[in-house]
Amino acid sequence: KINQVLKKGKLLIKERKENLKRIQKQASTSQSATEVRLNRALEEAERYKMELNKLKQSNKMHIEAAKMLSFTEEEFMKALEWGIS
Repeated sequence: KINQVLKKGKLLIKERKENLKRIQKQASTSQSATEVRLNRALEEAERYKMELNKLKQSNKMHIEAAKMLSFTEEEFMKALEWGIS
């Protein structure tokens, strides 16, 4: 009878061990997939960051050009007014 109890206990421990191995493997697979998704999201965020920096620089250049044109227009208008008077 003790032998049967020991065999049953051994079987239960073996089943529990296999179950834990399976759960660990599933968790590992899930973690790997999550890491891949996170890395892709990080790469995408970096691409957006670079694009935003390019747009910011382009915007800055357009604003500077608009300021220069504004001064040129003002000078041109003053020259016209000076020529008229």
